[in-house]
Amino acid sequence: MLKHLFLIIVLAVSYYLWDQKPIKHGVGITAPDAPQVERGFRLTEHYVKHYTLEPKFRIKTTSRVIANKRYWFDEKSDLAPVDVVLGWGDLSDERILSQVKTPISRRDFKVDVIRPPLTFSEIRSKLLYMHAIPANDEIADKLKRVKEGHIVSINGYIVDVHDQSSVLWTSSRQGNSAKLDNSQYVLVESLELLD
Repeated sequence: MLKHLFLIIVLAVSYYLWDQKPIKHGVGITAPDAPQVERGFRLTEHYVKHYTLEPKFRIKTTSRVIANKRYWFDEKSDLAPVDVVLGWGDLSDERILSQVKTPISRRDFKVDVIRPPLTFSEIRSKLLYMHAIPANDEIADKLKRVKEGHIVSINGYIVDVHDQSSVLWTSSRQGNSAKLDNSQYVLVESLELLD
């Protein structure tokens, strides 16, 4: 009996690791354009579970997934079950990405550069760090299938989040602009996995 249980665990772990294997595209830019972020719109608050989402910016992007992490048990996992680091321009090229790593840990990420192909500020200017809030169950299922290397097309809203106990999670801003390379809570209204 114990051997069977061990075999099942080994098979489950093997499948999980195989399923998380990054998608390779080869050398070349796979997502050339920066996200479109616009402020001038009128939108009322959204309500997801026991959270109130206050839209700050509309966002539309086709970018490459550089890193992602799924959460099950932390305080935000029922709202944002997946964190994603997206890149575009030079940071969608595997030649550059072989020298730049963006590990996610505890709802934060860092940039590790092996050999600097770009300046640190150039790298940061081509990143979006997103706590992904699915607008519905279909989007939630798609988010759980996202893996490193996917090219994704996302439409949604950068939001601030209020919960019932008056805790406020804010998306990062610099003046009147979204600071994309810092924490952004994004209500994902549409998501397509292009590759």
